[in-house]
Amino acid sequence: MNVKIDRELCIGCGVCTSIYPDLFDMDENNEKAIVKNIENIDESLVNEAIESCPVGAISK
Repeated sequence: MNVKIDRELCIGCGVCTSIYPDLFDMDENNEKAIVKNIENIDESLVNEAIESCPVGAISK
């Protein structure tokens, strides 16, 4: 699964990192979310993060 964050849309609210901290992190330089490289992605947590993102910046 290829999870992406549209960094133009991301407002750095941190909802995704609170839902799935093993996959999402915050880039300290520009305070936007980033996707970590992990092997076993939990699709249900990704879907929850997608649905919870207030600006729709996460996709797969």
